Order: sequence, then C-alpha cells, then structure tokens
Amino acid sequence: MLELVHNDPRSWLLHFFRAHQVPRQALEGTGHVYVLAITGAVRYVKIGSTGQPRARLEALRAEAHRQGGAVTRAWLSPAHPNYRGTEACALTNCRTISPSSSPRSEYFPHLDFATAQREAVKAFLGIRDTPRVSTTTPAAGQHQPMPGHVLRRLSPSAWDYRRRELELFRQGSRRSRFRRRNSTPERPSHVPESLVDAFSALFQPSAPVIHLPVRRVSS
Repeated sequence: MLELVHNDPRSWLLHFFRAHQVPRQALEGTGHVYVLAITGAVRYVKIGSTGQPRARLEALRAEAHRQGGAVTRAWLSPAHPNYRGTEACALTNCRTISPSSSPRSEYFPHLDFATAQREAVKAFLGIRDTPRVSTTTPAAGQHQPMPGHVLRRLSPSAWDYRRRELELFRQGSRRSRFRRRNSTPERPSHVPESLVDAFSALFQPSAPVIHLPVRRVSS
C-alpha cells in the first residue's frame, strides 16, 4: 500500500488557507474558533480561539513539526463577537466526552477530530444538549434525579397531608393508638376454636333433639 509523503509540512496548511480564504486578521471585536488534528509521532486534537487565524495556525503547525507531527485536518469557524464563550463551551463539552492532557488544557490526545468539530459547531450555533433522564434504579448505579414536574406529581399534596392528620385525629392519641396496635385482639365468642368445632357446630342442631323409644311389635 502506497502512502503519500509530504516533503513540505506547510503544503497542506497553505492549501487550507487558500481554499477557505482564511483572513490574516479578524474584524475588531470578533474572532475565530479552530479545531486542529495533529498526527505523526504525537497525536492529539487542539481546540482554541484567535483573532489572527493565519499566524496562530502557522505557529501550531511549527510546534507540531518540532514534536514530529503534522497538521492533517483543520476547521475554522466564521468570525463572531463571542468567540471566547464559544471556545469555553466547546472545551467543556469535549472534556465531558474525553479528558484533556490537563484539567484546563486545550489538547485532547484521545479525542477524534469529527467529535471535536461537532462540539465546536454546536457551541458556535448555540445548541445545548437536553439532559436525558434515566429510568433505571439507584441499585443499578445509573440513577439520575427525576425532573421537577415528575417529583411534584409523585409527591403528596397539601390535601394528602390534611387527610392523614384527620385520620390520626379520629384514631385517638398516640398512646391509645400504641395500645391498640400492640394489644392482643380478643376473639369473639361466636368464633370457634378449631376447624373441628366449626364442623361440629355446622352439623349439630342448636335445639335439643328428643329421642323417643322405639317399641317393636311382636307378631
């Protein structure tokens, strides 16, 4: 399999400048957000912002070339005023997906270029991901808090508390409820002691039966 070797490490970046008409200086008060893919001896994705895109990308290319790498892919946003906020949002989203080389670094050694570009575009367009609510239980280790409207529907209302208070009031004081709950219930007199007594009471008549003597008549 043949591989294309670039003798001049600046050739790809210069072609990118010409193809996308990258300006040397952004308008005053505006800036660009960029995403670079560095491959070679070192491999990482760089996310940042600048007001001078040509000079900044050329400096990053030279830095990667000194470390034995080269810029292979690049993305540059249009110039816009809040480019610092766009950069911060894109970095926050990318750090939730893949850790950077340091907690506040702009270098991601384990992040692919397509994912970084997607998060940068979403940050530029102002798209915010809606957090998904998990339906699993805390025992599964994937529990997430329920939304507020679900908690309000599941939680008891003021009428539920009032009805509970009325029920406790009808049952008496705490002492009387405790005695009633822990006392042995008396068995009614009409309840039989065993199953045999139940059957005997079922088949035996309640009124006494008079047995008359039977006299045999001799023939």
